[in-house]
Amino acid sequence: MLELCDISKNFGDIKAVESVSLKVKEGEMLGLVGPNGSGKSTLLKIMLGISRPSSGRILLNNGELTEKGWRDFRKQIGYMPERVSFYDNLTGRETIELFARVKGGSAANAIELLKKVGLENAVDRRVGGFSKGMRQRLNLAQSLSNDPDFLVLDEPTSGLDPVGTKEFYKILSDVRKIKNLTVVLSSHILAEIEDKIDRVAVMKAGRLNALGSLEDLYSGLSLPMRLHILVKDRDAGLEELLRREGAVDINYKDGHLIASIPREDKLRILSVIMERKESVDDISLREPNLEEVFFGIH
Repeated sequence: MLELCDISKNFGDIKAVESVSLKVKEGEMLGLVGPNGSGKSTLLKIMLGISRPSSGRILLNNGELTEKGWRDFRKQIGYMPERVSFYDNLTGRETIELFARVKGGSAANAIELLKKVGLENAVDRRVGGFSKGMRQRLNLAQSLSNDPDFLVLDEPTSGLDPVGTKEFYKILSDVRKIKNLTVVLSSHILAEIEDKIDRVAVMKAGRLNALGSLEDLYSGLSLPMRLHILVKDRDAGLEELLRREGAVDINYKDGHLIASIPREDKLRILSVIMERKESVDDISLREPNLEEVFFGIH
């Protein structure tokens, strides 16, 4: 759908984005992750047409975007910024009607949109009395007010508690079941989005360091698996046995011996552990999470 070809963006001598090539597939949910200052916000602004790249090309459906092309594409885009200001004296319904008129959507759908995001009981309440979670839902509703095909979410759960975060992603999932939205989701809380995205793009220092599904990243990086052994007590003999088999980073936590092991040796190591099963109450193997994948990329 949208393709960035060798995109760079400079601010004076500062290279915010450098030689990034990225294709966003139609209907997918792409996670754009990286620490603050990695260039992901600048890249989002380029995708939105808010900022023009210093060099490179932007394609939509294999054709380079012209001025008219950008105007037409923006009508298809919904944007949920990390921070948005609302008029506190307006109600929820009036707020969505205002955004819909500005963006060329239908103001008649305001109440339906508010119901979609779980604000059906706040339709006629003034926004000034909304909680942080309610404002984030309202922010999502305004991003949908022009019935977009392409949705950009910039740190959408920033400041929400775990319950609010879970509710937000449940709402987003329900919305995507109704319409085949293409979503680009920016976040620096890596573990929060790993089970919600189809692919991940990892940004570091303005560059795209990795791109693919989590499975692709795991296999491509050959990261070690984490071995958790529920033990009766510290066992120096078991520790030495694991070290001989290639285990590293051995430590104890909450009654478990934890170690990193080469994934290609997991079956052999499990077999060796079973030779000392009298010292072991339980065993589990875990894949590295997205955060470990991120920090494993150099």
